[in-house]
Amino acid sequence: MAQPRRIIPGATHMLTRRAYQRTFRLRPHADTNEITLYCLAWAADKFGIVLHAAVFMSNHHHLVLTDPRGVLPDFMRELHRTLTKAMNASQGQWENLWSAEHPSVVRLPTEQDVLAKIAYAAANPVAAALVQSPEQWPGVLLYKPGTTLTVRRPKAYFDPHGQMPQTVQLRIVPLPGHAGDEAQWASRVHDAVANEARKARASVRAQGMEFLGPAKVMAKSFLAKAKSYELKRRINPILAAKDVLVRKAYLRLERAFRRAYHEALERWRNQGERDVAFPFGTWWMRVHHHAEVLPAP
Repeated sequence: MAQPRRIIPGATHMLTRRAYQRTFRLRPHADTNEITLYCLAWAADKFGIVLHAAVFMSNHHHLVLTDPRGVLPDFMRELHRTLTKAMNASQGQWENLWSAEHPSVVRLPTEQDVLAKIAYAAANPVAAALVQSPEQWPGVLLYKPGTTLTVRRPKAYFDPHGQMPQTVQLRIVPLPGHAGDEAQWASRVHDAVANEARKARASVRAQGMEFLGPAKVMAKSFLAKAKSYELKRRINPILAAKDVLVRKAYLRLERAFRRAYHEALERWRNQGERDVAFPFGTWWMRVHHHAEVLPAP
């Protein structure tokens, strides 16, 4: 009988957001990398977000993170807003940077699910036939636990005499619960990424494609767009769980949360009950209306 997958403590997710019209607004460049690292490190530190992987492709990003404070929407707002302003100032643009579609936030309930998404994100440049290994990606690509970067405040957009810190620390850390076995977790991450990159290389070569290379990636205009075909109007999942039993259990919890939330909202709106308690995990009503929220079960 198969052993159950180890459930991870905390709320770990994969966050993905795309650039407007699949443009290469985030394409690797010295200024872009500097701005991206600074905004990411600043927002993560401000909201206590724990980063496990960060990969910025030319037209989208992937973050694997844990949100111990339950403030992920605040983090997303500040990261994407600050990054937009700084990138527009750097590139001389005035319009939207991000796609109008909602960011993808996918819950990762087990360690195996987290490893799979870290590997997927890190191997993304290889799967896209851009570079032959994750290490060759000239943009932001961080996944090795223990990585610590000191990032200086960019000159573009940020006031040199403003309140934003001159330097911030960006850290890639193991999952919660691995405080005593960082080396083992790092080894598992390394093996997962290496295996995913190896499969991606084989797939690219099987299709008779050639890798573009770092120099040509960086030479692309930030106004260029991805030309590959992409399916539209697909389901935006909220959960990625390979274990069927884990997936069913989490989906039951999600349905129960939504029922309880809508019942509480109905009483708040239509019956005027300001002391109604919303289920644990409620964000909007707690932050914007100071509604009572039940403690974690």
